[in-house]
Amino acid sequence: MITVIGYGSLLSPESAKETVPDLQNFRLVKVPGYRRMFNKVGISFIYRYNLAESDVHIASCSTRLDPDCELTACAFEVSDEHFLDLYEREHRFQWALVKAFQDNGDAVVGRMCTESSDEQYRLNKCITDKVYHDYVGQYYAGKIWREDILPFPVYLNHCLEAAKQHGDDVYQNFVNTTYIADGETTIKDLLAQQPNYLATDLAYTYKKQ
Repeated sequence: MITVIGYGSLLSPESAKETVPDLQNFRLVKVPGYRRMFNKVGISFIYRYNLAESDVHIASCSTRLDPDCELTACAFEVSDEHFLDLYEREHRFQWALVKAFQDNGDAVVGRMCTESSDEQYRLNKCITDKVYHDYVGQYYAGKIWREDILPFPVYLNHCLEAAKQHGDDVYQNFVNTTYIADGETTIKDLLAQQPNYLATDLAYTYKKQ
């Protein structure tokens, strides 16, 4: 079994089980030394919601090294076979081996998605132009990792609801240790500045594949 650390939509057990139905031992953990970042273009949002490339509300969530942050995340175990499904789902990320801590203080080492770069992604994950076209190019022509994008409201709302399932402490950790792509504005700041931000998710219509 492989231990996975989840920090965005995977905070929802139901969401995690959509990809890895055989997951076991779902529990909350603390991950020191990382912050969340909405700095990756969500390619799946583009084709599932018919987003325009010019739409800046297009970011999904990643993580970035930050010695001053500690994430509340989840950990669970999956089989080798179903980890490959998760690996496919998170194809545009790097995977890092991180140490997390359970409520009883016990340490657990797991695999967590973290930020990459367009250059690293092409070099390490897309060894030919055709592979890149299949995963990205047929949907989107710009940079994947950006500093000028904002969270996709539907996805942000899903992440916040997933955090709320575990209580206010987890929710507060999410909004205070998660930043938009500029690296300075927290989700708490964003929602304070734009109180109707999440309401815009009603404007997006999901297109079933």
